[in-house]
Amino acid sequence: MPDKTMRAAFVKAPFYIELREIPVPEVKDNWALIKVEACGICGTDMHIAQLTNHRLTPFPPTQWQGFGHEVAGVVEAVGNGITHVKEGDKVVLESSSVDPFSTVARNGRPDLNNKAPNFWNNDSMGFADYILAPKEALVTYDGLSPEVASLAEPLGVALDMVYTAEPELGNDVLVLGLGVIGLMAIPVARLHGASYIYAVNRSRGKRFEVASQYGANKVISTHDTLLNDIEFRAGGVDRALVSAPPSLLPDVFKVLNYGGIISYIGIEYGDGATISIDVNDFHFNKTQLRASHASPALYFPIALQLLKDRIVDGEVIISHVMTLDEIKDAMELMRDKRENVLKIVIKP
Repeated sequence: MPDKTMRAAFVKAPFYIELREIPVPEVKDNWALIKVEACGICGTDMHIAQLTNHRLTPFPPTQWQGFGHEVAGVVEAVGNGITHVKEGDKVVLESSSVDPFSTVARNGRPDLNNKAPNFWNNDSMGFADYILAPKEALVTYDGLSPEVASLAEPLGVALDMVYTAEPELGNDVLVLGLGVIGLMAIPVARLHGASYIYAVNRSRGKRFEVASQYGANKVISTHDTLLNDIEFRAGGVDRALVSAPPSLLPDVFKVLNYGGIISYIGIEYGDGATISIDVNDFHFNKTQLRASHASPALYFPIALQLLKDRIVDGEVIISHVMTLDEIKDAMELMRDKRENVLKIVIKP
């Protein structure tokens, strides 16, 4: 059994972070204790740290809370009722899971239910030595380092964004916003039949290098060329995968081909959360705007296989590996040096 105490990181807005010594959580029925081996820093973690008006967790933004949800670890102990994993198994954790007994799941739409037990109400989460996780969240893996395995969660988000857009064989695809999700969407879109991929971001740096390495045909900075001024080979694009500020969506509509589809993932608060579009253009061009929100966090088995097969090369997108003792430094690095920071993985 583990020591009676452990380290765990806590955060409250605006950007207060501290590491504490707390009791190791006790195993309970249908939950397992996981020894954390790696946990990635997500853009959501940055929102939780910075925004005093977010609604991303069960707790008020200005209340101290555990954080970190891109977790890979080893099963330390299992509670009664768990049969699909055992002590010593390597697992990644779904950040939200499907209730298989729900009406919508039984009607063939598990993507519309996220009501299974989850770890978001825990006192501490993934940036800790141990995390308590419900059986529904436990997905076994092998053949990957913990750092790369922890990418299953954000890769699942990229998969959801691509699935939502439903790219077809031969489509020209725009990927707007080259954070980790946008970058991972490039090889996934290619796998789905994209013929030509435009990767677009304001800043350059390491993101441009990875976009090219992941298979984008053309990588463009909107600092140099506005979205509406890009010379698309077919006049526009058939699909747009957008993980950029919502203020850019009206311009994305203008570069869609007839019948084009936008898949959008993003969080914004205040005036920036509201956009205006010309509904006549929307109607007569038969365009669509679809929300991608990867809750429940599906597709982990596929994500793990894509990482194992190096269709999505996880090593490329991990720019920093830091220790739990460095969590505050890591969060500040993510905030202040975004051009050359991609995925930071914390290893206890």
